[in-house]
Amino acid sequence: MKIKPRCVPCLLSRVLFESKLVIKDERKLSEIMSKIVKRMAEIYDYKKSSAEIATEIHGYTYELINNNDPYKDLKEKSNEIALNLLPEAKKFIENSKDKLKASIQCSIAGNCIDFGIEGSAKKPEELAQKFHEYLLQGLQHDDTEQLKKYLKGDILYFTDNCGEIVFDKLVCEQLKNYDVNLYLVCKKYPILTDATYDDVKKLGFDEVVDEILTTGKFAVGIDFNGISEKLKRLLNEASLIICKGMANYEAFSESNYKPIAYLMRIKCDSIAESMGLEKGINVVKVYGRRDA
Repeated sequence: MKIKPRCVPCLLSRVLFESKLVIKDERKLSEIMSKIVKRMAEIYDYKKSSAEIATEIHGYTYELINNNDPYKDLKEKSNEIALNLLPEAKKFIENSKDKLKASIQCSIAGNCIDFGIEGSAKKPEELAQKFHEYLLQGLQHDDTEQLKKYLKGDILYFTDNCGEIVFDKLVCEQLKNYDVNLYLVCKKYPILTDATYDDVKKLGFDEVVDEILTTGKFAVGIDFNGISEKLKRLLNEASLIICKGMANYEAFSESNYKPIAYLMRIKCDSIAESMGLEKGINVVKVYGRRDA
């Protein structure tokens, strides 16, 4: 997705949020934001993707605040709260006729976390409330049946935030009921609230999926120039690519990889516009091959 003018204040708001997690002095914060605004003016280009610009801005922010994981405590707390919600999620799935769809609903309900973004949970403690609310809403755009048509062979599952990865594991458990080789792809380096390799290992994903891979290079979403040769091959050959969250959409929508399924809560006007859907809805959106 190409960057939109409305993306600029949103990005700056998130930069301020993460800076405040580390820096408490108002004068220092003003100096940091002054430098960030200057950098934004230098690199902003409507021909670039929003993920590309966000990657550079967040990377620069981490340098200025001298912290490579400002969201660390929030991520750990989000996982803790999500684990407390597991019994409810498992009961919801067990009582559903379509257990894969039910697990996806739980995972998307967990996608409410995007600290520093308007319309998202502002603190981990809000996860429980929003999880209940979004789970009851169901899916407002539902391509789950189309998604099922591609469940064979190699499947790639790109994770998003901590907290929601607790529910992603439930989706992975359901996917393994199909004849698939399931690859989980997470971040190698901390960025925003995204799950890293260490995060998914702690949650026992290696007991569920066939292999855990990382996106490699520091990036919002994914930088396709920084991935391994194995992941490049799998992206080209996979029966289905499943992407959680908005950042993965921002990156993958600039690529030609298909078939691809996006699972998310749409919290952004620009993404809603790009997908031709409404803001504030739960979505399973598949872009498939004509022969499916």
